[in-house]
Amino acid sequence: MSGTRVVLLACACSLVLPGAARAQDAAQPTVQAVGTGSVKPAPRNRRSQDSIAAAVAAARDKALPKAIADGRVRAQQLATAAGLTLGALITVSDEPAASPFFSPWGQDGTFGPGKYCGTIRTAKYRMVNGKRRRTGWRTRRACRVPSQVARAVRLTFATTPAP
Repeated sequence: MSGTRVVLLACACSLVLPGAARAQDAAQPTVQAVGTGSVKPAPRNRRSQDSIAAAVAAARDKALPKAIADGRVRAQQLATAAGLTLGALITVSDEPAASPFFSPWGQDGTFGPGKYCGTIRTAKYRMVNGKRRRTGWRTRRACRVPSQVARAVRLTFATTPAP
C-alpha cells in the first residue's frame, strides 16, 4: 500500500470507529471507580534485603483484594447517586499507587527500585574556634521497611437504570 492510501485508510477508520464505540456505550452504561488498599509489611528480619522484599511482595498481594473491595464500594455509591443499579464487573486495571514516602521510588525502596538496604553517609561535625566545622563522614549500613504498601485499581461496572 502506498503512503497516501494508508493515511486515507487511517482517517476513514478514525471517523467510523468512534461512532461505533459511542453506540456501544449508549447501549450499556457503565460506572468507573478507583479503589485503593494498603497493608503494612511485616518482614521476619528487618535487617535483611531478601526478607523485606518478600514482605513487601506479600503485602502487595494482600492489598489487591482490599483495593477491589474499596473500588466496588465507591462504584456502588456513584451508581446510587446517579440513580443506577450496579451490575457485573467488566474490567479491572492497575493504577499507579500514591507514594507514602518522599522518595522517587516510594514503596519500592528508598535506596533505589527494589532496594531496601543500603549505605547511609552522614557528616560529622565538631566545634573549632567557636564555629561548627565538618570534620569527616560517617557511613553505615541501614535497612528501611516501608510503613505501608498500597495498591490501586480502576474498576468498570455495567449498570442498569434503577427501578
